[in-house]
This record gives sequence, structure tokens and C-alpha cells, in this order.
Amino acid sequence: MMGIGEIAAISAAVVWAFSTLLYKGFSHHLSPLQLNVSKGLLASLMMVIAMALLGDGAMPVQLTSWGWLIAGGVIGIAIGDSAYFGALRSIGPARTLIIESLAPALTGILNIVLLGVYLPLLAWLGIAITSVGVILAVLPQRHLPPVDKKFYFQGVAFALLAALCQASGMVMSKGAMNTESMSSLWAALIRLLAGTLSVALLVMIIKRSDLYQAIRLHGIDNKRWLLVAVFFGTFVGLWLQLAAVQHTDPAIAQTIFATAPLMVMTIGFFKREPVTWRMIVGGLLALAGVAILLAN
Repeated sequence: MMGIGEIAAISAAVVWAFSTLLYKGFSHHLSPLQLNVSKGLLASLMMVIAMALLGDGAMPVQLTSWGWLIAGGVIGIAIGDSAYFGALRSIGPARTLIIESLAPALTGILNIVLLGVYLPLLAWLGIAITSVGVILAVLPQRHLPPVDKKFYFQGVAFALLAALCQASGMVMSKGAMNTESMSSLWAALIRLLAGTLSVALLVMIIKRSDLYQAIRLHGIDNKRWLLVAVFFGTFVGLWLQLAAVQHTDPAIAQTIFATAPLMVMTIGFFKREPVTWRMIVGGLLALAGVAILLAN
């Protein structure tokens, strides 16, 4: 039976899929780290406004909860996103996405190590089938261009680190929500601010003027598209992500999140973009894996 957590996870994957298309609506001259700062600050402001409008006062009060969320933000957003961008630069999106598909399994393992929570075998089967489906769908049809050995191993290391950090962030967020009752919006805000401020500090250390540029949104054309993309992709997406983690197992939530690239491909299909048999078979496999998770 599909619960609140699974519905939130599916909704987050859909929102992230659409937001990837929205980000194509504007051009910018910011580095990935600068763009992360800009998105993080804008989304944090949106979350504060939402809290004021909703009268959301369900903030965490225990230091343990704050520790889990701050650590999850620093590891999952600051380190994880930086490693992800490093992987993209070194080995490209295709190889990076394939390695990123390890995140659901890593989440399940960290769930055992950090929280002592074990998933049933049927859930592991669903995770495995979904991961194979995603890998098959994103697998490039042609031989990828060769990569210098140094950059290849560096890129693989970055991609593995990104997957591990992504998984760690999910489990740490669950650890905070297991500690005490809090709203998913407060959890999302604390996690996002921790990650954004860490990245901002790094940008300032590298070049202070770059931080000012990111804060002032200099070098971005069509800023309204950026606001729409941040609203859905970061504000709504992260809120739904934390709601999913709050109400279901983080490994199950992470597996559903991993289907976002398939949703992008589905949108491409309706836009009459070319679709291959691997995409179709991979998508059906992933759908079967998610169905097993939901049935479980």
C-alpha cells in the first residue's frame, strides 16, 4: 500500500524531473558552486516565508537532531553536490549517473550501520531491480569518448563519493526525525542552510568576489526562470524529499528519487525526442522495482 512517504518520494522525483527542464530556461555565467549558493539562499528564503504563512513552529529542540541535520546538509549537499559536479567535469553525465545509481543500495547499508534498521529481502529485491532499470535506461547507446586515465579514476572517485554522501545525507535526516517530532519543512531548511553556508564559505575562501556575485545573482539572464526552477526543484523538491524520508525508509525513498532521470526521458518522449529500446526496458524494470517496494 502506498503511504505518505512513498507519495512524497514519487512527487519529489516528478518535481526534480520537471525542474531539470526549467533550468534550461535561463543562461548563466556562474560556476556550479556559485549556482548552488544562489539556489540555496533563494530556496531558504522561500522556506522561511512558507513557515511564516503556515505558522510552522514544529522546529527541532534537541541538539542531537540539529547535529544530524547539519551533518546531513554538510555531507549530502555541500560535499555531495561538489563531488557530483567534479564527476560531471571528469567523466561526463552518463558515467556519473550510472555510478550514482549505487545510492539506494548505499542508503540501505548505511541505514543498518547508523540506525540499526534492516529492510526485508523483498525490499532489497525492489531496490536491485529499480537500480538495474535506471542503469539500463541511462546507459549510452554509443561508445563514450575516451577519458584520460587520471581524470577517469578521479571522476569515478568523485561519483562514488557523491553517491555515498547522498546516501549519508538521507540516513542522517532520518536519524534526526527519529530523535524527535519536527516538521519536514524545518528539517529541510536546517539541512539546506547547513549545506549552502558550507558551500558559501568555500566559495569565499576561493574568491570572495564570486560569493558576492552569487548572492546578487549577477551573470544570470531570465531570472524569473531561475526563481521558478528554484521554487520547484529546490524548495518544493527538498521539502518533499524530507517528507518522504520522515514517513518511509530512506532506502526506499532514495530508490524512488533515483527514477527522476527516467521521468525526464518520459517527458522527452512526449516532446517526440528519440527513445531507444534500452530506455523502454529500463523504464519498465524500474517501474516493476518501485511496484515491489510499494507492495512491500
